Amino acid sequence: MTQTTWTPDSLTAWRTFVAYQAERPDVLSAKKRDALTPLLREKYDDARIEFVNAPIVLPTPDLERLVREARIVTSLNRGAQFTARQGLAVSGSQTLGKSTAAMYLGRTHEQRERAKHSREDDKGYAPVLYVSTPPQTSPKGLMMRFASTLGLPLRARATTDEVMDQVVHTLRELGTTMVILDEVQHLKTRAQAGIEAASALKSFSERVPATFLYVGVDLPRSDFLGGAMGAQMQGRTTMIEMQPYSIGSAAHRDQWEKVIALFEREFPLAEHEVGTLMDEAAWLHAVTGGVIGSLRTLLRKGQVAAIIDGQEHLDRSNLEPILPDYRADLARERKDRTKAERTQRKASA
Repeated sequence: MTQTTWTPDSLTAWRTFVAYQAERPDVLSAKKRDALTPLLREKYDDARIEFVNAPIVLPTPDLERLVREARIVTSLNRGAQFTARQGLAVSGSQTLGKSTAAMYLGRTHEQRERAKHSREDDKGYAPVLYVSTPPQTSPKGLMMRFASTLGLPLRARATTDEVMDQVVHTLRELGTTMVILDEVQHLKTRAQAGIEAASALKSFSERVPATFLYVGVDLPRSDFLGGAMGAQMQGRTTMIEMQPYSIGSAAHRDQWEKVIALFEREFPLAEHEVGTLMDEAAWLHAVTGGVIGSLRTLLRKGQVAAIIDGQEHLDRSNLEPILPDYRADLARERKDRTKAERTQRKASA
C-alpha cells in the first residue's frame, strides 16, 4: 500500500496533490471475492481500504458555493489592477472541511489555468501557491514560510523586506494567480508582532497579481479580521462561513440526505445500495452534529470494519458498534485542540 503525505508544504508536494487521482478498485461480487486466494483477497481488501482513505472531495453544497464565489472573485481580479484586489475567506470551526475545500479549489484553479494556457507539464509555471501560517508568526516568519514553500535559498540575515522582494519576484516569474493561506487565525494581530505580520501580508498581497484565499477558524471574530488590520481586510474580502448541516427544515434535511448519498456512492462494497442510510439521516445527524468531517470519519471507520469483517454493506447495525471508538477519537481531538489553544494563549500573553 502506498503511503503518501498530503501536506503540500512545497511546490513539489502541491503538484503531487494536483496530479493525484484516487484509483477505485473494481468491486467484486461476494461470490467472486470468496473465490480469491487468501493472498489475493488481502490485496483486494487493502486496495479497497486505500480507496476509502483517499482524499476524495465530494461536491457538497458548501463546496459548490465556494467554487462559485471563487470564480466571481478571480474574475473581478483579472486585467490591470491599480487598487487593492479582492480576496476570499473561508471560516468555520474545526472539522468542517475548510482546508479540504480550499485545496480542492486550488487544484481546480491550477488544472484550469494550465489547460487554458497549454502549460500542463510546465515546471516553470505555478498558478497556485498553498502555504500554512506558522503559529504566533512574525512578519519575517510569515515571509520565510512563503520562501520555504517556494524552495528559495535565503541568507540567514536577510531582512523581511528582502525576503518579501524575493518571494514577490518568484511568484511573478511563476505566473501565480491564486495564493491560499491556511490556518490564518495564527496571525495574532492585536499583539505587536501579529499587527506587523498582518501589515506585511497586506503589503505582500498588493504586490502579487493573484487572488488571495484566507482559510481559518472563526475568522470574523479572530484577530485577523477583528483586530487593528481588520477593517482594511474586511473591505476587500468576501467571507464564506461554513456551518454544520442542519435538519431543522425540509430543505435542510434534504441537503443533509444528499450529502449522505454522496458518501454512499463512493462505498467500495458490493452489496451496499445508495439510499440505505437515508432512513438513518436523523440518527447520523445526532451522532455527528451535522459536521461533515465527523460524518466522513464515522463512515470511513464503518467501511473499513465492513471490509475487515467480510461484509459488503453498511447500515446502522454496522455503525453502532463503532461509536465508542469514534467518540473517543473525537474526544481526543477536542482535548488536543484545547491544549494547543491554551499553549497559544500563554505564548501571546
